[in-house]
Amino acid sequence: MGNCYCCNIINGGGVGFQAKEYVVELEGGWVLNHCGGDSTYLGYLILQTKRHRSEFHELTSEEASCLGRNMQHINLSLRHYWSVKYSDDPVERVYAAYLNETPYFKHLTGEALLEESHIHFHLLTRTRNVAKNLVDCPDTLGWNLLKNIEKFPSYLRGNDDDKINLMKYLKESLGM
Repeated sequence: MGNCYCCNIINGGGVGFQAKEYVVELEGGWVLNHCGGDSTYLGYLILQTKRHRSEFHELTSEEASCLGRNMQHINLSLRHYWSVKYSDDPVERVYAAYLNETPYFKHLTGEALLEESHIHFHLLTRTRNVAKNLVDCPDTLGWNLLKNIEKFPSYLRGNDDDKINLMKYLKESLGM
């Protein structure tokens, strides 16, 4: 599918920290990559199905049963990575957001953003120092992460090499 962003990454069309060698294949038809774009920071990951699935009811039994295990393993691996590399700023939360509005965009505008879609989760890693920098919004801390990246510790807004190193670790730790 030439117009599928998810397939492009899975099939090796990603560049930089989204290149094929950093995409992690997980059990049950899931893959993990680091989010790209302007709103990314170290530890902002995307967990997606390998196949086109727009809705939960389209998941196979294997995809559905492996989703929770994969999220648990990702969470534990992120916490371990941070405890070794950034011991003074441990991971306190890994938020998971399922938005996947691409299939519905056509209904709203008459135009498709993409021809196909994959169920995907935005996994947002939140550290202790991020929480300290966002104390002005504790009841909505998770919801405010992406609009407050400028308040993150500088290492989280770091360069692509940090993201590549994280993905190398996750590929070794989680990969099949």
